[in-house]
Amino acid sequence: MLLQIFNAPIAGGAQLFLLIVCIIAGLGAGLSAMDVRNTLFKKSDSEEK
Repeated sequence: MLLQIFNAPIAGGAQLFLLIVCIIAGLGAGLSAMDVRNTLFKKSDSEEK
């Protein structure tokens, strides 16, 4: 997918913008997934005790 972004027939600034947006969205999704996982496991650990 990254190769398609770099080879797309759009201006260089737009390519850079799309790349930055994709990276930020990926980081946000990863942090959200980690937060959900940690929250769910903390709840289940407190219920077992």
